[in-house]
Parts: sequence; C-alpha cells; structure tokens
Amino acid sequence: MKKFSIALVTLACSLALHAGDVFEGTVVDTLNGGGYTYLQIDDTKKKYWVAVEGTKVEKGTEVRFTEELRAKNFESKSLNRTFDEIVFASNLQYRTQVPEKGNLALINEQVKESPYKQNDTMSVKEAWEKRASLKDKTIAIRGKVVKASPNILGQNWIHIQDGTGEGSDVGRIVFTSKELPKVGDIVTAKGVVSVDKDFGSGYFYKIIVQNATFSK
Repeated sequence: MKKFSIALVTLACSLALHAGDVFEGTVVDTLNGGGYTYLQIDDTKKKYWVAVEGTKVEKGTEVRFTEELRAKNFESKSLNRTFDEIVFASNLQYRTQVPEKGNLALINEQVKESPYKQNDTMSVKEAWEKRASLKDKTIAIRGKVVKASPNILGQNWIHIQDGTGEGSDVGRIVFTSKELPKVGDIVTAKGVVSVDKDFGSGYFYKIIVQNATFSK
C-alpha cells in the first residue's frame, strides 16, 4: 500500500489506533480519486468507508482487509468530499462473484471404493478416518473437483470428492491453493493436512489440506 504522506495525516482531525485489525463486509458503493479506491462497506451492523490503493471492485463483492489507520473528518480534494470517518486499509482480499449454478458438480451416489484411487493416493473416506494421525503430513487424494471458490481469504478453496464417505454421506475434502482447477476436472490433489482448523469468520474444518497442488 502507498506510504501515507505527512500531509494526509495532518488533514485528519484525529486518528484511532486500530492498526493491524482485520475487518470484513460487503461493498455497497465505490468511488475513485487521487490514486485511491474508496469502498463503502456494510458489515451488517453499520456502513462505513474504506480507502485502498486504486483497484477495481464491483458492488456486492465480499471483502476482507487490514486496517492501517483511521481518520475522522478526512477531506479528499480529488473527490471534493469530506468523510466523517474513513479507514485506510491494506491486504484487500475479496470473494469473486461466481454463481453457484454451474460451479457445483457434487457426487451424490456413495461407493465403497474410489474409482479414482491410485497406488500413491488415498480415498476421501480414508483421509477422514485417519485425519488425527495425518496431521501436518503430506497426502494425495485423487478425485473430482466438485466446487472451486476463488479468492477467499487470499486463497482458492477446492472441494474434492471420490464417492466414498461415512454413513450414508458422500464425503469431500477441502484443499486451499494458489492454483484453481476447474469444476469437473479429475485431479490428484496433494498438500499438507491440518485438523480442527479455525480460520475465523465461520471457516472451521475438521480436516483441510493446505498449500495444495493439482495434477491430472
């Protein structure tokens, strides 16, 4: 993020020391000026403005960001507008608007043995059953990409199924990655296992595989 100038700080009538705090919400309005993008955020409790280095963000986008400083009665000369309060932020992350329809290819019929398993891979069911002993270990699962959610908390979230599961449920394993395979692809997904992982904001997983790579 751009270095804040002394002039910018001087313009602020008062600063709140919240630097480093992480916030999230939905963008309901945007403005651009002076090299910055101003985002009006709705976090369900209130609406407020955030300034980030110039970028394009669509209305309705869910975002997450880190506060650098907060200013009251901040005047933007480029917009010819004074904000009652504004948060200057960095590390902007957002959820790409991908319709659920066409982004899901769930396997609903359970099988006893995975049709995709190879000698060097395990099934989804095996990973679930052995998750405690697999913690911090690298595993590989071959299966079908049934959901791919890009750009959540700075990562892509890939759901893999192979038809196996516990009880009457067809299981799936979530992989986080910088890569983004397509829904419907049959891939070998490889990464490091975490158990009882809590990312905050409702993202809790009994098993999740991180820093994953994918090969066909």
